[in-house]
Amino acid sequence: MKKYRAGKIKREHSVIDHLWPVLERIAACEHVTSIIPGPIRPLGSQGFEVTFQRFTETGLRLLAKNGAAVQEVYIVAPDRQAALEWLAAEGIVEWKPKREGEPARRRDAPEPLQTVTLPSDMPCAVCGRAMRAGTRAAVLGRKRHVYAHVRCARK
Repeated sequence: MKKYRAGKIKREHSVIDHLWPVLERIAACEHVTSIIPGPIRPLGSQGFEVTFQRFTETGLRLLAKNGAAVQEVYIVAPDRQAALEWLAAEGIVEWKPKREGEPARRRDAPEPLQTVTLPSDMPCAVCGRAMRAGTRAAVLGRKRHVYAHVRCARK
C-alpha cells in the first residue's frame, strides 16, 4: 500500500463529514483511477451535496459541501465523460447530458467593462463630473476612446 493511500483514495488531507462513504462509492467505479480530496474551506450552507464543477486535464473536479465546509475533490479518470455519466447514474452528482444540436445557453450577465487608469484629468462622458488622473475609468466606445466612471458605465 502506498503512503497516504486507501485504495484509490489519497489520504493526505482530512475530509468533511459525510464525504468518506461517497468517496468509497466513487472508488468502486471502473472508470476512476484515483481520488484526491483537496483542502477544506469554511462555508455556511445547509445539507450535504456533491456537485460537478468542470473537467480537468486528468479527469473531473467536484465540490463537496456540508453545513459548515466545502471541499474540492479531484477525480482522475482516463475517460472523463464515462466517469461523469457513472457519477450521475449513481446519483452522486446531479448532471444532465447536453443534447445534440442544442445551442449553448447565453447568460444574461452584462459584458465585463474594460477599465484603464486615466493618464490625465478629464470629464466623465456620462455624468460630466471630473475624473482625476490615476483613477480607474471604464472605456466606452471602440474607435474613439471615451471614458466614464466605472459606476456610471454600469448604470
